[in-house]
Amino acid sequence: MKMIKLDAKDRKILYELDKNSRLSNSEIGRRVRLSKEVVKYRIDRMMKDGPIVRFYTLTNYFKIGIVKYKLYLRLRDVNNEKIEEIAEYFRSHRKTEWVVTCTGRWDMIIGFLVRNINEFDMEVQNLMNRFSQHIQEKAMTTTLYLAHHLREFLSDSETREMKRVIYHTSADKQTGVDETDLEIIRIITNNGRMPVREIAKRLHTTPRVIQYRMRRMEKENIILAYKVHLDPKKMGNIFCKAIIYLRPSTKERLNEFVNYCSSLPDAVWPQRVMGTWDFELDFEIESYDRFQGVLFDIKEKFSDIVQSHEFVIISKEFKLDFFPGCYPELN
Repeated sequence: MKMIKLDAKDRKILYELDKNSRLSNSEIGRRVRLSKEVVKYRIDRMMKDGPIVRFYTLTNYFKIGIVKYKLYLRLRDVNNEKIEEIAEYFRSHRKTEWVVTCTGRWDMIIGFLVRNINEFDMEVQNLMNRFSQHIQEKAMTTTLYLAHHLREFLSDSETREMKRVIYHTSADKQTGVDETDLEIIRIITNNGRMPVREIAKRLHTTPRVIQYRMRRMEKENIILAYKVHLDPKKMGNIFCKAIIYLRPSTKERLNEFVNYCSSLPDAVWPQRVMGTWDFELDFEIESYDRFQGVLFDIKEKFSDIVQSHEFVIISKEFKLDFFPGCYPELN
C-alpha cells in the first residue's frame, strides 16, 4: 500500500476533523489559517488518495440499550480464500461493528452490537455451526468502558489537547429515542459531514427538525462526537492492539493504570473489558519496535497489577460501523 506524504497543513486539517468533522471548511480554514477553497481541495485530495476513509459519528449506543461484545478467533486449516469468506460473512452481518484480520495471538476479531448476551450467544452458535471445522480457539469479552481519543500525533505540542470521549460504559443510564432519532443516527454514523438539509431531505422533514433532534441528542450525550476515520497504513503507521491480563488491585491503583494508558499519545481506544482478559489498548503507532517499547514501559510502571499481555497487529480492516444497521457512506 502506498504511503501518503502529509505536510503540516494536512495534519492540522486532520486534527480539526478529528475533533469535529462537522466543522465547515470556512471554520477549519479560520483555525488553520487557510482559505475555505484550499481546505476543500486538501480534504478532497486526502479522501481520494488517503488517509481519509470517511467521516463518522460516535454514538453512545449503551444509552439506547445496546451492548458490545467482541469475539476473538484463532483459525486452522484455512487459506486466504477461506479467511476472506469468513471475514465477508461477518462484514455483511447487520449486527457486527468491527471485522479485522490480524497477526499475533489471534487471527480475526469481530465486534458485535447486540441487545443482550443471549443475542450474542445466538450469533456465536450460528458461527460455530457454519465454520467450526476452521476454528481452533475462541475468546469473548464485553466492553465495560471505552474511550475515544484525539489523535495527538496529528498536532504540534502548542495545540495539543488532552481530551477523550467516553462513548460506551456499563454505568450509563438508558435514554429514550424514537424511530426518527434512530434513522438520523443510522444516516450520520458513516456520513458525519452530511449537511442537515440533506438529512432532512432523506427523512422527508425540515432541516429545523433535524437540527433540533441532533442538538438534543448531543445534549443528552447520545451523540458524542463527529470524527474522521483514517487509514493508519497510508500515514506510515501500524494498528496494534495490546491485550492485558490484570492482577487484583485497589480501585485507586486500577484508575492510575487506566489513566496512564489513556494518556499515551499513540493510544486511540483504551477499554476496560470483562471476559478472558481485563484491558485492551489500541494504538496507531509508527513501528512495532515502538509498540513493544510502550508495552515494556507499561509493564515496568505497573508490575504489581499487570500479570501478562498478548498483542495483535491488524492486517486488514473489513468493516467499522459504530451503530447497528447504519447506512453505508452515501453520495
